[in-house]
Amino acid sequence: MSEKPLLTDREIHSLLNDAWIMLAKESGATEYGNNTLKAARLALFTLQMTMMMKMEGITDHTPAEPSSRSD
Repeated sequence: MSEKPLLTDREIHSLLNDAWIMLAKESGATEYGNNTLKAARLALFTLQMTMMMKMEGITDHTPAEPSSRSD
């Protein structure tokens, strides 16, 4: 069995954009749900912009790997 190839930066950006589009016009039935969707959209947008800036060489900052430990 061959391993699945690693995603390119452009593929990752595209997936983030697809996720954002899926949530773009959704609304929650509760204030908590609505706020969660807003936070998710903001996070996805921020990640997309960071990825785009990195791909275009606008920033040299590479985000740190997330911690694997549970808080």
